[in-house]
Amino acid sequence: MALLHFGWFLGAGFGVQGWGDPTYGIGYDWKQPQVYQDAARVFEGAGLDLFIIEDGVAVPDTYGGTAEVNLAAARFVPKHDPLPLVPYLLGATSRIGIVPTLSASFYEPFTAARLLSTLQHFAHGRLGFNVVTSGSDLAAQNYGLDKQVEHDLRYDRADEWVDVVRALWRSWEPDAIVEDAANGVFADFRKVHTIDHDGRFFKVRGPLNTAPAPEEPVMVQAGASGRGRDFAGKNSDVVLALASTPERMKEYRDSIRDVAAENGRRPDDIKVLFVVQPIVTANRAETESVREARATLTQAAIDEQLQSISYLTGVDFKAFDLEAPLPEITTNSNRGTLDNFVRSAPEGSTLREILQARAKKDLAIIGTADEIADHLGELGEAVGGDGFLFTGQVHPANVHRTLDPLVPALRRRGLIREELGDGGLRRNLADF
Repeated sequence: MALLHFGWFLGAGFGVQGWGDPTYGIGYDWKQPQVYQDAARVFEGAGLDLFIIEDGVAVPDTYGGTAEVNLAAARFVPKHDPLPLVPYLLGATSRIGIVPTLSASFYEPFTAARLLSTLQHFAHGRLGFNVVTSGSDLAAQNYGLDKQVEHDLRYDRADEWVDVVRALWRSWEPDAIVEDAANGVFADFRKVHTIDHDGRFFKVRGPLNTAPAPEEPVMVQAGASGRGRDFAGKNSDVVLALASTPERMKEYRDSIRDVAAENGRRPDDIKVLFVVQPIVTANRAETESVREARATLTQAAIDEQLQSISYLTGVDFKAFDLEAPLPEITTNSNRGTLDNFVRSAPEGSTLREILQARAKKDLAIIGTADEIADHLGELGEAVGGDGFLFTGQVHPANVHRTLDPLVPALRRRGLIREELGDGGLRRNLADF
């Protein structure tokens, strides 16, 4: 089996960790950096390449027109801004890549370029940034808009956003700072340039007023729709991907690589990492018990799934009859998410049947550590690479009960690196 890249995607963001677990709150405070620092140290020791921290900027109330379910379940909210957390994670580790999320819809390019350049100096090449286009109308209303702009237009804007951010990073030539004390010249003015960008969405003079970073941060993106895949294949270094079967994983990875090639990029320079949730059990009996419990469609499970898809798509799924087929639904929000949800069951299925199908084939991989490691190795071969992002909350119980048994099983099969290199995130990703 070939080496694969692994990382951890914190889908709960800098938010509540461990809610619903018997160990919730024991020995940590989710609002403070320590629990995330402890997790990052474990991830680094395990050989994970990167730690991605999700973010969102709204209190969801799409499901039934109220925030009750989200607030009761601590789902999507409350959440702190991940960017101030980054220096704490960098200080606690030395090799793993740290990847906060920020929105191309709400961060101006100059602000984003300056923040990320500053953090990359702290990171010594270990910084990444996960770009989202923020499809939520609720989020847009926090930034002076009545609703989010049209789906494909958001990606057109994001394309230009990336171009401007990178142009600003390159507005200082690498050797612009000479620090020539004898001649009284700190920086060579001939090597610092305006970018004079005047585009469809942005007008930015430049140059950036930070010192040039040692190298540009690694860009992560999760485009799922057709337009989203085009954006990811054109711009990303790492693609965060969601798919529930080997066939869909391969089709998705191939589509990203095709877009990359069409844009003059080497497809192997992009790592497509699929999100999975390992649930490690002790034996077959426990595996069956966990699967049965997860497949039981309680009202709480229904609310959990529907409030999530409602927020992500901007469609109130509480308005639909569980026992009736879904009508045709369109969205200006996360179209790939909606498509994956609807396609979970055969066409014409009722909403309840879709939820039941999703419960049986979600992102969870349930089994003993050896069974999960075997499955990941087989998936990696079937898909063609490049690796996986484990997901789950980072309270200590979840991190250790997942990685303590699983990493040794992966190492016995030669699937995960023994240790990370010290050349930064981009170089670690390029190792294989």
